[in-house]
Amino acid sequence: MNTPEAAHGTKARCERYATILLIVATALAGCSAMQKPLAGTVAINEPIAQPVWKVGNEWAYRYKTPSGTGTFVWRLDRMETLANEPHYVITAGTREIFYRVADFGFTKEALEGKIVRQISPSTWRPVAFPLSVGLSWDMKYLETRPTEQQTENVERRCVAEAEEALTVPAGTFATIRIVCKNMRNNSWVITVWYSPEVNHMVKDEYPVRTGGRGSRELLMFRLK
Repeated sequence: MNTPEAAHGTKARCERYATILLIVATALAGCSAMQKPLAGTVAINEPIAQPVWKVGNEWAYRYKTPSGTGTFVWRLDRMETLANEPHYVITAGTREIFYRVADFGFTKEALEGKIVRQISPSTWRPVAFPLSVGLSWDMKYLETRPTEQQTENVERRCVAEAEEALTVPAGTFATIRIVCKNMRNNSWVITVWYSPEVNHMVKDEYPVRTGGRGSRELLMFRLK
């Protein structure tokens, strides 16, 4: 540590700094391997291939809504077969989210073991591959929310609008900005910034049912 105290202090002070550094190094060694990446802004020059997620992958996010802020971690906990299709199972606390491996289509979400949201057929996905600017995709499905006793026929269209260098707490990333809308009334559903370096979104924004908008930004990530 190149400070006046370190350069000109007594032997006791040097020993104190050495002890502090040892404590810090020990603490860092005990932390998770999830770290901020050395991200750049290299241009995306070709279509982005669909990634292969691995058990143990983690993405930490900070969320912000009109009612408050907080953090959470999405972790790929396991693989599970639903209707003869392999699925990724993402956990966030007591929440589980199921994505079809073949195309990252969302199938269902459970909270404390109870299904709170389910889609049939599981075509809803805000990112499609191979992803490139100009790509668009349409989805039609039935969404069921058992705990709310609600069902809805949904039609959505997503468009990969532009490449964009985006800075979030985890760093600066080359992304493709995707905007999804309700095909029935053209209302905005979600905007996602997807990064091939992260194999996931680094940010999204979405309308909140009670008014206003929410957002999630990447804090750090770990890929196996």
